[in-house]
Amino acid sequence: MATLEKEDILKKFKQDQMKVIPSETTLTGSIYQNITKPQKEYTTETYQIYSDKSLIPKSQGYMALCEPREYQTEKHSIFTTTSYHLKDSPEARDAPVKNAPESGDRLSLWNTTTLTLTDLKRSTIIQNLIRYKILDEEIFCKLEMGLITMDEVHASIAPYVGKPTAIAGVYVESSKKKASFLEAAEKGFLAKVYALEFLQSQAATGSITDLTTGQIYSLDEALERGIFESDLKDKMMEAEKAFSGYIHTGKRLSVFQAMEESILERYKGKKILEVQIATGGVINPEGGFRMPPNIAIDHGFLNKETLQILYDPVRNPKGFHNPDTGQKAYYCEILKACLYDIDGGVLLLPLGDRHLTSSSPTSSHRVSVVSSSRGIEMSAYEAFKKKHIDKQTYVFLSQQESEWHETSVDDASGGLRHIITDVKNGRKLCLESALSQRFLDASELERYRNGLLSIYEIADIIFSKLVVVEDVNSPIAGLWDLTQKKRLSVFEGFQQGFTDGTTTLRLLEAQACTGGICDPSSGEKLTVSDAMSKNLLNDKLAQKLQPCEQAFNGITHPKTAKSVSITQAVQENLLPKDVGARCIEFQLLTGGLINPDTHDRASLEEVIQRGLVDKATISAIKDEKSHTKSLTCPKTKRRITYKEALERSVYDCHTGLRLLEAAKAQGFGAFSTLPYRKWK
Repeated sequence: MATLEKEDILKKFKQDQMKVIPSETTLTGSIYQNITKPQKEYTTETYQIYSDKSLIPKSQGYMALCEPREYQTEKHSIFTTTSYHLKDSPEARDAPVKNAPESGDRLSLWNTTTLTLTDLKRSTIIQNLIRYKILDEEIFCKLEMGLITMDEVHASIAPYVGKPTAIAGVYVESSKKKASFLEAAEKGFLAKVYALEFLQSQAATGSITDLTTGQIYSLDEALERGIFESDLKDKMMEAEKAFSGYIHTGKRLSVFQAMEESILERYKGKKILEVQIATGGVINPEGGFRMPPNIAIDHGFLNKETLQILYDPVRNPKGFHNPDTGQKAYYCEILKACLYDIDGGVLLLPLGDRHLTSSSPTSSHRVSVVSSSRGIEMSAYEAFKKKHIDKQTYVFLSQQESEWHETSVDDASGGLRHIITDVKNGRKLCLESALSQRFLDASELERYRNGLLSIYEIADIIFSKLVVVEDVNSPIAGLWDLTQKKRLSVFEGFQQGFTDGTTTLRLLEAQACTGGICDPSSGEKLTVSDAMSKNLLNDKLAQKLQPCEQAFNGITHPKTAKSVSITQAVQENLLPKDVGARCIEFQLLTGGLINPDTHDRASLEEVIQRGLVDKATISAIKDEKSHTKSLTCPKTKRRITYKEALERSVYDCHTGLRLLEAAKAQGFGAFSTLPYRKWK
């Protein structure tokens, strides 16, 4: 009887189909997931069978972006649950491939948002997450004790079972509209080979996305709905194996395992792995869920060597093309340039000349969120404050733009100062300073300390209240790396090959004689000795900068022991004439000659009237043709004067100081020759 009952249950289960219900979207940034027939597994102790064809999803967790919400049923709907037990054994784990779930079944794993604690502990997907040590069983003990909530449990598993963050389409900057990759290709704005690359990437992560709704479908469903063309079916099915598994000797292999068995060409396999990791993790084809790289390595779905070379341009060349530039890139690099469309809950790649998602020294935030139906563009923080997106979406998008870390340092009084640093963009904020200057409330700092505010929120709160005034007397305070979109000190620019030794020295001389060595990450101006302790200088530079620092603070006359001006020091040979001449030029170009006692400035007109500088020097400063081209432009690599450098600089919205754009020289062959056309 028991055997017959089990066979009846299995028969009923195979016949049970759950209806796919179109999703709805709201301005919360959440998206909805298909409800398909339940995930079938043969490796866990308990099996849940759900039979309800009238489930209506209110919302679903989008990877780690959106918080899972509850599901509700229509009136008069019936929801039944049947359980039975299967013995966990090696034989069960190695069950024949014919019994493994089909790819369509994998599109929607167990949705845990409606499960009770008991059902949650028994569900197949949870058992698999525990088996692979992605989820700790202690989480259920904490849940039973009330230390965490069910929502927190759902949020903790969302990154592994939710929808991956694959790029769904493009955003046309000129029209503020979205388009599928194939639509863009049809209009001639995008090469079809690019469109296919991105569609295959979706298939390799298990989600073919309807751009309008954000809904995901199986390959057959996507083909029926016209998401891709029938002539692409074979290529799409081949790409989908990266999610569903490669069949070999009766087993279902992952991408890495297929590479090891020589079923999958290694370059292609590494390209797929890079996509999977960028969009949430390595796919486990046995259950269709994602795994962090370290877990994947532990269980043989990846190895350390392959992981290490994924972003090595020599051993694993960049395999994708940025449609906006035609340049080759890794998928993760393109993903970071994407926008989040709140009307479909999807990621879109912007195309156009406005470069919305590019970080800039003149803007504290980049555009990260759009409403393609209303043509609205905003930063992630703006969208979060206006409740267009939830906190998880906000944090995810913020992580693409910045990477904040907190450190503590001793201050001069022996106390601690807590510094948060954005290692991506080269920004620093002191929490104590923000508190004392009322850019941060004590209650906000306390909420941050208690974990109620993320480090991204605390930084954005400060930026939202911070008023930065452009320092018109600023020298060139640092560089802006155009490639990495990051602030660099002048010395860092030299270390990284953006500037030569002479240019570095001249830029630092100008800083030293006009107020101090600049730290562009914080806006501080430091003495030469303090700058050395913060790695803004080395010993050799520090020695050469001592006379320039004296020109600002005043040079002590050996006979009178009084501080004399830079002009008097030059006249009495207390300062080398070439150094003195440069210091006078740097001071006058940045606002006027500096009085070492008061640090007040005298404009060029005042200097002439008061006879503070000899006529020859005045003539040389007025005659721009006589200015020495002592600098090499960090961007163009052409010789320029310091005045030209000031004219080319931009004011940093973070500090108000001047930055000079910098780029490394590139040889030929940096650009792809594949055809593309920019949006206009």
